[in-house]
Amino acid sequence: MRITKENIIDEARQYNLEVLKSDLVDKFQDKSDWTPLHILARYGVKEILKHPSVDKVKDYYGWTPLHELAYHGVKEVLSHPSVDKVKNNDGYTPLHLLAHKNCLTQEDLKKRFPWYKKEITNILKAVNEIENTPTSIKFILED
Repeated sequence: MRITKENIIDEARQYNLEVLKSDLVDKFQDKSDWTPLHILARYGVKEILKHPSVDKVKDYYGWTPLHELAYHGVKEVLSHPSVDKVKNNDGYTPLHLLAHKNCLTQEDLKKRFPWYKKEITNILKAVNEIENTPTSIKFILED
């Protein structure tokens, strides 16, 4: 099936990975400002991590497809360079969402933040607290 502006949202909702090949995948948004990338992220499609807009296109609430993947527990999000940088309208990053969903382990954090010096358990607690941003987490790690 040919992917068009008229059918790209429906095709993404039907889990058609062909939409990733379309140049519309990050440009066309539905009523909720969701792109096909957001929709595929909701299904946990890890292939979207390779798309250059996975951390750039935002919905009404400031969620990127990267946030959506993290919210649904896709731990591969940890490998993305923006995991602790891109924030939604409430200030949460995908890293916060992974922690909130209890998807992070000490081993995960050791791999992603190898320069840590404090006890990893404290970092897990810090990353899950509302007032902590990834920047403050980095200070904890580098302290």
